[in-house]
Amino acid sequence: MRVFQKSRLICLAIAYAAACLAAMSCIKDDQSDCTLELRLRYVYNMQEADGLAREADEADVYVFDSENKFVGHYSAQNIGEENFTMHLPLPEPGRYTFVAWAKSTKETNPEADFEMTEPQKRDDSPESITARIRRNRGCAKSRLNNLLNGTLETEVSGANRKLTIDLMKCTNVIRIILMPSHPGQTLKCEDFDISIEGKNGWLGYDASTYRTDTLIYYPYRQLLEQSSEGKSGAEIDNAVTADFNTSRILDGSNARLVVRNASSGREILNINLPWFLSLQGIGEHRAEWTNQEYLDRQDEYSMTFFIDGATWMETKIVVNGWVLSLQDIDFSK
Repeated sequence: MRVFQKSRLICLAIAYAAACLAAMSCIKDDQSDCTLELRLRYVYNMQEADGLAREADEADVYVFDSENKFVGHYSAQNIGEENFTMHLPLPEPGRYTFVAWAKSTKETNPEADFEMTEPQKRDDSPESITARIRRNRGCAKSRLNNLLNGTLETEVSGANRKLTIDLMKCTNVIRIILMPSHPGQTLKCEDFDISIEGKNGWLGYDASTYRTDTLIYYPYRQLLEQSSEGKSGAEIDNAVTADFNTSRILDGSNARLVVRNASSGREILNINLPWFLSLQGIGEHRAEWTNQEYLDRQDEYSMTFFIDGATWMETKIVVNGWVLSLQDIDFSK
């Protein structure tokens, strides 16, 4: 009996010493043995290079356990550094889901940020997280701060303490350029109503569509641009530009780019925007990318349309430098 008690005391002493050593190790190593290293990375872009420092200033990470129950929320600011890594308390071994959002903060307009919903209680699941564009009577015309999203479902254990979440950008900049089709013509900015009519204003925790949310985007800037070299009459020297910020562009969503005559309301152009934008991916990028992957990687678009009075010239359109022949293209698609 005494031998058993003595052995038991020795085991307890060893366990206590191990715990003390672990605690001392945490202190000595600046808690590197007691934290989870979570790197946020944005390489899901056209360059396939980490652009997180360029695109975002702040980040939020939400953690859910194997039963999809909320266990923690962690925030970081000033994340504009290379290989940015968050240090989270190391959870119990198990399977977890991490939901990350990152954003820029340059724009101060109240409508520049998405309206976020967050988990509030233990029973909340990842589906409780949403991002919805702020709008005024169903319309959005503000310059947006960048918004990026990423999710990761993985095992966490003592041997797996370094994780990486790859982010995807959920905002896009689109420039529409209207040019006269003949030299000597002059367009007027006020002659055109340009809009993007979509249903992508409300995103779920993984940047998929949370609910069908009809939203009309208007330009945050629309200008008449003129050549500084003076009018010669023999060349095209003016154009109307319209700049938009939109939420994630979803393939198959049938979002419409619409150009109308401002005085009559007559449609000059009405096209399926996601389908049309994906056309340029055929010549510009890898065959293994789906339309959706191309739309997610590309975040800036420039499209040039040639206008002749109240109609547009159905010969060619320039998109991000690529000239598309339109004679065989059905814009009602």
